[in-house]
Amino acid sequence: MKKTILTLSLIINSVSFAASDASRSLASIKQEVRVDHARELLGKRYNKSIVSNFEKHRGLEKNILSTVTKHLPKKFKSMSSSVAEVIIKESSTHGLDPYFVMAVIAGESSFNPIATGPVGEIGMMQLRPSTGEWMAKKIKMKWNGEKTLQDPVKNIRLGTAYLAWLREKFDNHGQLYLAAYNMGPKSVKTALNKNVWPKDYPRHVMKRYIAFYKSI
Repeated sequence: MKKTILTLSLIINSVSFAASDASRSLASIKQEVRVDHARELLGKRYNKSIVSNFEKHRGLEKNILSTVTKHLPKKFKSMSSSVAEVIIKESSTHGLDPYFVMAVIAGESSFNPIATGPVGEIGMMQLRPSTGEWMAKKIKMKWNGEKTLQDPVKNIRLGTAYLAWLREKFDNHGQLYLAAYNMGPKSVKTALNKNVWPKDYPRHVMKRYIAFYKSI
């Protein structure tokens, strides 16, 4: 019995050490980038939002790692640190709040790397192969067909790059580039020409975005 307890203790300590070591090795969030994007997304609501409470908060990397670990399906939990790492790195590269990227991932695939959508979307950020291939060329990533999108790290790199491209195309207007991510930029422009502002998808993403901050 004592031997069993000792073995379990060693396993638990080993897992705890590994998680702690992983969090220490994560890239650092660029706070200024994160805050600037949060202000852009929330506008006048920022100062009264829970997001503003973390303006000078350090150590959010550990929370992102724990959030990713919690949401990844069991068979993919061993990839938690690499997924958290790419979310942090690519968010900083493209001027995005990593919690925003996680909100998009949660809504698109519930963090399932092999999720598929009704019109051919694949992976964590539910990209169509045509979009993935196009973005791969833009960011000079090797494209190996649809299986590229089944790699969560590559999928997130392509998805964040696409979000950044849409953000620039729609002049940093969060509601519009979020809608475009869901329905395509042409459909958003068609809706705007009819004086219709797409709001359902952006609203759902922003609810998840705020919920992630509430869970810190």
